[in-house]
Amino acid sequence: MSNWSEIAEAYDASRDGPAILVTVGRIKGSTPRDTGSNMLITATKCIGTIGGGRLEYIAIEKARNLLGDETKSSEIHELPLGPELAQCCGGYVQLLLHKLQGDEAASIFNRLNENIENSTILFHWSKSECHHQIISESDSLIYLDKPLQTAIERRLNLPGAEVVENGQSPKTIFTLVQSLHDAEFHVTIFGAGHVGRALVAALATLPCQITWVDSRASEFPTDIPKNVHKIVTESEASAIADCPTGSYFLIMTHSHQLDLEICEKLLATGDDAAFIGLIGSKTKKSKFEKRLAIRGFGSSAISRITCPIGMPELVGKRPAEIALSIAPDLLRRHQQTRARISPRNQNEANNSS
Repeated sequence: MSNWSEIAEAYDASRDGPAILVTVGRIKGSTPRDTGSNMLITATKCIGTIGGGRLEYIAIEKARNLLGDETKSSEIHELPLGPELAQCCGGYVQLLLHKLQGDEAASIFNRLNENIENSTILFHWSKSECHHQIISESDSLIYLDKPLQTAIERRLNLPGAEVVENGQSPKTIFTLVQSLHDAEFHVTIFGAGHVGRALVAALATLPCQITWVDSRASEFPTDIPKNVHKIVTESEASAIADCPTGSYFLIMTHSHQLDLEICEKLLATGDDAAFIGLIGSKTKKSKFEKRLAIRGFGSSAISRITCPIGMPELVGKRPAEIALSIAPDLLRRHQQTRARISPRNQNEANNSS
């Protein structure tokens, strides 16, 4: 996952001075982070992470050496994750170092702020230099070679990054195609009660955008995480229309009747939702199934509602325990969906060094 938003928020060129963008390029085997993971390094600051440990220490050291070298703007480093780095992953990481020149950072960050959900950034790498360009959803891709066109189309619809060999010209070693937006999935939570608040806290650090809906303004906390959009409305179900296709919906309002109305509205939208989760017991599930059947929904449609929600082996009933049961289940579902859409590197997706 990229962290362009974090970098854009924390980096000020006039205050922090020149910076090196460190990006994970090709990977093989077990690695701390995936292709496209990045961090920004200045003389005094490090923003983001590529996995920590000895690998990150070396990346910072090499980046600061590049900052002081006026003859170079880019470097590529090939690093096996073995005894030499005191890491036992056994994999291989390619580190791409690029000095952000002039207005380069501003051009990226401005586009990030203007149209985060429909932009892809391309870094064209050669042995000694790197150039970037930004492609939006409305740009024509017909002039590109097929591998690059396909990669851009995937990134416009699915956050992530991939290396495209040969890029656009014989001089290009490869092109790194990366989504400019950080959020990998969208979650809508109905209900700002105890469990809703605990769940937002659990999900806020994940790569998702959250829509949080309730009619009771007083139930929302004063401080709302950056990736959370609060909606106060007397018609909670109306928020569904503005949610993107493939969203995950979690229903946990203060009213069973309201829960039922939201379930009915979601089922009426067809297969747009990636997941519909309803908080409650098996008894509640049975009652809802009967009521939805009376309203004309078939068993196939009704089966799209998961109730109870969360990981069944985690049975605690405190709000935090419920939230920490729901969050990993949701992340698991998202990763399974993503693996079906973009299967590359799934066999190398170990999550630690």
